[in-house]
Amino acid sequence: MIPGRKYTPDDIAGIAWRRKWLILSIVSVLTTAAIAIAMKLPDLYRSETLILVVPQRVPESYVRSTVTMRIEDRLRSLRQQLLSRSNLERIIKDFGLFADQVDKRPMENVVEMMRQQVTVDTVREDAFKITYTADSPRTAMIVADRLAAIFIDENL
Repeated sequence: MIPGRKYTPDDIAGIAWRRKWLILSIVSVLTTAAIAIAMKLPDLYRSETLILVVPQRVPESYVRSTVTMRIEDRLRSLRQQLLSRSNLERIIKDFGLFADQVDKRPMENVVEMMRQQVTVDTVREDAFKITYTADSPRTAMIVADRLAAIFIDENL
């Protein structure tokens, strides 16, 4: 390309046509590399459940609420309970998660690995989403279901 010269689309097409083998070889190498990397990546499955928190519906004049916290604060404390070591350790043992890691590492490290695979996100003020990621779709489903059941049991 010459500095100061105005190039038309026909000029650019001509340059690309003259360099077609270079362009095709670069595209084919990049495509092959992308396919090879994608084939080596592990399959990960994500299961998520949405929980809606329904506030008390009975008027305050009939029944005094035993919960004095706001919903956001209550969700934060329930989130901490859900991700507690005792709950996650029970799930790890019940479903045989990280079987190869339990013998090699301390349980604190295994629980931390599980904690990294669990996310609890607030969707709205009265709803939140529990997500679990695993290498098996069935494992992801049953662990997400158990986490939701633990949350619901704690809230009752």
